[in-house]
Amino acid sequence: MSVQAMSWALAQTVVSDASARHVLLCLANYADKDGRGAFPSAASLADDTGLAVRTVRYKLEQLQELGAIRPGNQAIAAAYIDRGDRRPVVYDLAMERGAADAPRAERPATGAPRENARGANGDSTGCKPQQHEVQSTTERGARVAPNPSLNHQGSTSEPSDARTPFALDLNWTPDAARLRAVSFAAGVSVEACMEALGAFRVHHEAKALAFTSAEWHAKLVTWAKQDAARGAASKVAPIGSARQAKPRVVTV
Repeated sequence: MSVQAMSWALAQTVVSDASARHVLLCLANYADKDGRGAFPSAASLADDTGLAVRTVRYKLEQLQELGAIRPGNQAIAAAYIDRGDRRPVVYDLAMERGAADAPRAERPATGAPRENARGANGDSTGCKPQQHEVQSTTERGARVAPNPSLNHQGSTSEPSDARTPFALDLNWTPDAARLRAVSFAAGVSVEACMEALGAFRVHHEAKALAFTSAEWHAKLVTWAKQDAARGAASKVAPIGSARQAKPRVVTV
């Protein structure tokens, strides 16, 4: 889950329709911190929003017409789903648009003493350049300042930028929203992925290979899928074990 993308979806002023805003908010849940690479299926968005699949598709078209979203890098979905007819559209959120401007500081009343018109830091404009690490004003079109993560489920060793490669450690935990999306697209249950997580971490921690967060999630799902295939193969009886015994010939 991207807190930055969801914060923008809540604060944007481009979309006013309630159902379209709901679809946009759920779509932002699948995007990265820059609002890119969201590719849930229409069925997944229907489950998230409670809307019909047909309504979800209509709202996605409406969001594109308003300029709130646009088609993204379709190769992202192709990396996880082989069949082209089953790939959902990859969307990017237009996070540079529709962010509400921060309120401007009020001017001092006419006739007020000059020293009262100065800010606490002594600037002549009467407003601080920063207050509690939040800018007092924002330029039009600037992105919303990122909020701190409220429920980050990844390891502290994972970089904040999801596109930065990092080596896996034994404490790494996949992001719940991304794992759910990737495992659904690959036809693997989240439970199977979590069961395979321990062996996956031990194997790759020893190799010290560096991949991005998206790549690690994809590799975990592939590992779980192969685990399931190996388990199914081990249950198949070997050829020849099912041969019928030859009938005994009794001589009189």
